Amino acid sequence: MDVGLSNKWVRWGLLNLAIVALYGTLMRYKIAYNFPFFEQKNLLHAHSHFAFGGWVSHLLYTGLTLLVTPFVTAGRRKQYQALVFLNLLGSFGMLVAFTIEGYKAVSIAFSTLSILVAVVFAGIFIRDRRCWPASHPSVPWAAGGLLLNVVSSAGPFSLAYMMATGNVDSSLYLGSIYFYLHFQYNGWFFLGSMALAAALLPPAFFSLKGYFRIFIIAAIPSFFLSVHWAGIPWWLYLATIMAALLQLGAWIVLLVRAKAWYHQNRPARPSYRKHLFFYAAAFALTIKFVLQALSAIPWLSRLVFGFRPIVIAYLHLVLLGVYSLFLIGYYVARQMIRITPVAKAAALLLLIGVICNELFLAVQGFAALAYIPVPFVNELLLGAAVLLLGGAAGLYISQYRKQKAGGY
Repeated sequence: MDVGLSNKWVRWGLLNLAIVALYGTLMRYKIAYNFPFFEQKNLLHAHSHFAFGGWVSHLLYTGLTLLVTPFVTAGRRKQYQALVFLNLLGSFGMLVAFTIEGYKAVSIAFSTLSILVAVVFAGIFIRDRRCWPASHPSVPWAAGGLLLNVVSSAGPFSLAYMMATGNVDSSLYLGSIYFYLHFQYNGWFFLGSMALAAALLPPAFFSLKGYFRIFIIAAIPSFFLSVHWAGIPWWLYLATIMAALLQLGAWIVLLVRAKAWYHQNRPARPSYRKHLFFYAAAFALTIKFVLQALSAIPWLSRLVFGFRPIVIAYLHLVLLGVYSLFLIGYYVARQMIRITPVAKAAALLLLIGVICNELFLAVQGFAALAYIPVPFVNELLLGAAVLLLGGAAGLYISQYRKQKAGGY
């Protein structure tokens, strides 16, 4: 992928983030005030599918294409570029179709296109593994993430079948949603992000192969943390607990080792501000693994995750706090997001919006546990959404302003 085209894909990603934020703001406005246009459920479907496909998956596909480009032929590069384009096409198709009609034929068709892209991308990427240097640290993470991306598609296919036949089983419906979310959040998004992160690490960094094995093996049983309300057998429940604790332990050990290595090898003048989004994403991911481990406690899981604001707070913690911040930090580190005064202000505004959004959702959720009404919480959440929209839009616009790039 040539530099000009890759930078264009990154700018498309930033535009898509702004669109995701716009839909989030619109939904928050409909909750806080009267806005008769558009169905809220349709907006929610459009918002979530576009966030997954047009924002996170798009930049993961772009990043993996950039990594594989030096090792494959020009013809193969064009195939990867075509798949990135088709994923964008499917994402925008879902955005429009879900907004207008919800879960019906056109939206299902574009969703199927996105799934086909995932299957083909995984197939050719894994086949191209032999072209990579044997010691390249990104290969196992990328291949594992792409495989779990394909596995996650069983969820949407199950939902589409139920919608098409009109035979909707509530438990299967909910299980299909959680199946998709789990293998996206804990499979494709996590392993794909780790593949990109591994490519940034210096050659002298310690091996991550052992950690990869832990995370990919634990990804399967940890799914049942989401559905232990379905009455899973005791031995499977025990496996889910072990998987959650194993992932938390591996992540903490990885952080500790990385911190020790960094202190031994850090430059004379380290730039902490340049890596702010990486630190924030790592902190959010640590909270995510802790919450995941706590969800293994049945009564606590039923008590806490039975409240919609807490579930939404958790989902946004992972999507915004972990992967969105990481991807912005990654493309800043790759110098594919230009750091201008406007970009720095927008990035700070986005970070504040993420923090406020999580804080207000947590307050709303835990207040609901105690049946305590929180005045103006919907208006506060709308304000957080506006901050996210302003930050995302400003970051996108900053890439077109002719300003001299500066240090971060």
